[in-house]
Amino acid sequence: MIKHRNSQKRVYFEDAVYFVTSYTLNRHPYFKESIFCDVFMENLGVCKKLKSFNLYGWVLLHNHFHLLIKPSDEFNISKIIQFLKRHVSRDINDILLPSESGISESRFQGGNNEKCDQLINDHRKKIELFQLRYLQKYQNQKYQNQLKIPKFCWHESFHDHFIRNDLDFDEHWEYIAWNPVKHKMLDGWPYVFTNPEYEDLIDECI
Repeated sequence: MIKHRNSQKRVYFEDAVYFVTSYTLNRHPYFKESIFCDVFMENLGVCKKLKSFNLYGWVLLHNHFHLLIKPSDEFNISKIIQFLKRHVSRDINDILLPSESGISESRFQGGNNEKCDQLINDHRKKIELFQLRYLQKYQNQKYQNQLKIPKFCWHESFHDHFIRNDLDFDEHWEYIAWNPVKHKMLDGWPYVFTNPEYEDLIDECI
C-alpha cells in the first residue's frame, strides 16, 4: 500500500481494481458534441496501450466519465488518469481553438521505439481528421460556435473507489453499464463499454 507523495488522502493498493469518476470543470456538457466524445475514446485507447492497465468497464456522458480499471505495477491510478485527462484537454482545445500551426506536437511518453512512434503518428492523424470534421460541421457558424463553448478543462483531480470484493465489483460494473439510462440519455447512447464497437478496449474479468 503506497500513499501518494502529493496527497494526504490518495492511497494505492497492489493488484487493485478501482472505480474512477472525473467531471468537466463546472460540469460543462462538452461531450454533447460527438466529435469530442470520439477524441476521448481515441485517447482512452492510446492511454491503455501506453499505460498498460486492464479496463473492465467505462462510460462517457455529457460532463463526466466512469472507469473500472486495474493499473499495472508500473503506472498507478493517478498517473493513468492524469495522462488521460491531460491529453483529452489538449486535443479538444486544438480542435476548439486551432493555432496557425494546426495540431500541437504530441507529448506522449511511453518509450522510444518504432511501435510507440507509429502509435503517436496515427493518433496525430486522427486528431487532425477530428479537427477537419469539426470545422466542416460548423463552417457556416464557426466563430459563433466557438464563443458558446468555453476552453475545455476538467475539474481538478478525480474520485476513486477501491473495489473490495466480487460483489463490490459487480455492483460498480452494473452501475457503469446502466449509467446512460440513469442519466436519461438517448436510447442507444454509444459511448459505453457494452457497445460492441469498443469491445477491443475491454479486458475479461477474472
